[in-house]
Amino acid sequence: MVGGIAMGIAHDFTLGPAHAHLNLIGGVMLFLFGLYYRMIPAAGATPLARIQGGLHIAGAVLFPAGIALSITQGPAYMPVPVVGSLVVTAAVVLFGVIVVRTARAEARPARHDFLHPVDRRHGPHTAGLHPVAAHPASHSQTFHGIVSHNDSLGAPRRQDLRPDCRIHGQGTEG
Repeated sequence: MVGGIAMGIAHDFTLGPAHAHLNLIGGVMLFLFGLYYRMIPAAGATPLARIQGGLHIAGAVLFPAGIALSITQGPAYMPVPVVGSLVVTAAVVLFGVIVVRTARAEARPARHDFLHPVDRRHGPHTAGLHPVAAHPASHSQTFHGIVSHNDSLGAPRRQDLRPDCRIHGQGTEG
């Protein structure tokens, strides 16, 4: 933004392409990635998302800097924006892979046959949990305490179960 203001004050828009790419790739695209990861926390929590973010940031710096070098120093620096654009492209393709994987994971039907009734009320995000991971208590024991699970947006949620609660509906479910 400061670069754009400086160009406007000087009435010299020679570096306009570098400025535009920096704003688009380094600002708008990173914002959109962040928004998606905020709305779908499970997607942003993967190691692949960290790699994608790091790649994109590297490309978002290299690409506009390479454009500026090519404009100010000549065509000998043309490989820099080319490499930067390829890094950004790889990051965008990786983001697409993350979106598709997340969509497929959310579209899988939930396997409710082994989940505790508390988990059944909260939908398909619980699919894939193992019975031991779903609840620390076995199916024949009384459970005294708090059950931790995720709500429909993937945010952690705690539910207090009363002492008279028996798993599988004997007593109260919470």
